[in-house]
Amino acid sequence: MSKSISILLPTYNCSCVALVTELQRQCVAEGIPFEILVADDASPDRSFITKNEPIKALEGVRYILREKNVGRSAIRNFLISQAQNDWLLFIDGDLSLLNPQFIHNYVQAEGEVVVGGISIGGDPKQWKNNLRYVYEQRYEATHNAAERQQTSTQHFRTTNFLAHKTAMSACPFDESFKQYGYEDVLLGKAFEAQGIKIKHIDNPITLDDFEPNDVFIAKTEESLRTLSQFKNLLQGYSHLLSFQAKMQRFHLLGLLSFAYILLKKTIKPRLIDNKPNVFLFNIYKLLYFTHFDTKHYD
Repeated sequence: MSKSISILLPTYNCSCVALVTELQRQCVAEGIPFEILVADDASPDRSFITKNEPIKALEGVRYILREKNVGRSAIRNFLISQAQNDWLLFIDGDLSLLNPQFIHNYVQAEGEVVVGGISIGGDPKQWKNNLRYVYEQRYEATHNAAERQQTSTQHFRTTNFLAHKTAMSACPFDESFKQYGYEDVLLGKAFEAQGIKIKHIDNPITLDDFEPNDVFIAKTEESLRTLSQFKNLLQGYSHLLSFQAKMQRFHLLGLLSFAYILLKKTIKPRLIDNKPNVFLFNIYKLLYFTHFDTKHYD
């Protein structure tokens, strides 16, 4: 099976030279029509723009610099508008490609929307005190295709997926999602509503660089605020919303919100410390979300 592929890769404050170089090498080796479109979404750290300059010399690669930051959804819709080929491969720019069959597997895959998944890399000794690393390692078993396929929509992620252009025309990214988090879940829901089946395969890209603990917690809090803002659209697609509904039936939301006020100054410093605890992190997410949600969107 032959596919013409447009690889769409948004970047923001990250170097993507190694990733784009390997993607380009695999596309050439596969002998398929391809293009790689890299769009920098107005990175405030201009040093990364300089670092990424070498990709412009690669055949089939186009490097686009945006003057205004438009957010995770809008930058992907922009890339879709620029794509020339029938198949669109979405990849986050801060990942690594260690899978030598990555492009080949997607060329051979069947389905309108195909999700490859991620693997967790990195040196355990280097990252043992990193909360994101420990968290991702804990749940890596759920990243395999068989587990993801059981709840294919809920496990849809935009980190690494292939879609036909007609599917993305029917279901563009929702640009009302300006902040971090959950735009991928809503896209999976849109596919389901259009009768577009999501197929999960084991064709991972690698996450091997992890933000500091305080940055990861800040991103998590941002995603929870996004979940609160769009909870009416995301009912049935979030374990946290389902658990919150149970707590509401038992009239416990006020207690959880109060617990956040009492414990936030104790839990958060422990999470930022160099002894990451996944259980404590999950508790913090529940308390933070409940407190924010009851105060802003009740």
